[in-house]
Amino acid sequence: MVPIRSAALIGLGALGILFGKPLSEYLGSGFTVIADPARAARYQSSPITCNGQPCHFGFTAPEQGTPVDLILVAVKATQLVQAVQDIARFIGPDTVILSVLNGITSEEVLEAAYPGHTLYSVAIGMDATRTDRTLVYKNAGKIQFGEKDGQISARMQPVADLLTACGIANDPCTDILYKQWNKLMINDGLNQAAAAYRLTYGGLNASEEARARLLTAMHETVVVANAEGIALPADAPERWIAGLPGMKPDGMPSMLQDVLARRPTEVEEFAGIVRRLSAKHGLATPANDWFYHTIRAIEAAY
Repeated sequence: MVPIRSAALIGLGALGILFGKPLSEYLGSGFTVIADPARAARYQSSPITCNGQPCHFGFTAPEQGTPVDLILVAVKATQLVQAVQDIARFIGPDTVILSVLNGITSEEVLEAAYPGHTLYSVAIGMDATRTDRTLVYKNAGKIQFGEKDGQISARMQPVADLLTACGIANDPCTDILYKQWNKLMINDGLNQAAAAYRLTYGGLNASEEARARLLTAMHETVVVANAEGIALPADAPERWIAGLPGMKPDGMPSMLQDVLARRPTEVEEFAGIVRRLSAKHGLATPANDWFYHTIRAIEAAY
C-alpha cells in the first residue's frame, strides 16, 4: 500500500494529546483534529501542552471532513457512539481506523459502522496524566495493532511506518486479541482499584486490601478470557503486579483521573464487560462485581 500522508484524530484526552502531538508535527497540514466548532473553541480557549511543550493542532468540523488515510480514535468509551457519526466524512475507500480506546469492544462498534476499515489495537505502557489541557508523562508507551484474524496484511506496514516516523513506538502483531485481553486484565485491576479506593500507583502498592482485590479482579478476567478462547496464563496477574513498585508513585490511571474530575468512567468497558461475559459462561466475578457497584455509586454521588 502507499504511504500514509494524512490523518485525523478524534478525542483530545490523555492519549489523544500523547499521540496527536507527534502525528501533527510529522504530518503538518496533513493532520487535523475532528471537533465541532463549540468543542474546537473550548480546545483553543487555553494552551494545550504535552510535557511543557505547546501543541499546535488544526481542527475540522465533522460536516466539513474529507477522506484521510488514517483515523485515530482516542475518545472515551462513553463518547464512542457520537465519534462514529463524527468521523463519517473522513473515511474513504482505503482509510484505516485505529482505536486506542480502553476495553475490547470499540473495534467491533467501528467495524460494524465502517466494515473493512478497522485494525484492532491497544495502547500500553504509558503513564500519562492530564489536568485540563496539560498532559505530563514519563513513559510514552506504544501502540500494538494487528488484524483480528492474526494475519499480516498489506495495510499494517504503512501504519507501522507512519508511527515509527513520528517517533511513536509500535508493534505490528499477530496476536492482537491476546494483547487486548491482557490490557483489559490490567485495567480491571489497576484502573478500577485506583478509582474505587482513590489511590495513586504508590497508594495501591502500599494498600494490602487494594492489592488483594485488584489481583482477584485480574484473576477473574483471566478465567473469563480463557472461557472466550484467549489463552492468558494463570500467573499473568502476579507477573504484572511485580512491576507495580516501579511505577511513578504519584501517578494515576485514567479512571482515577475521571473520578477526581467527576467525569463518567469506563467501568462498563472493564467490570461491565467481564460481568456480562462471565454470566454467559456461568462464572462468578465477586471482585469485579464489587468494583462495578462501588464505582457506579461514586459516579452517582457526583
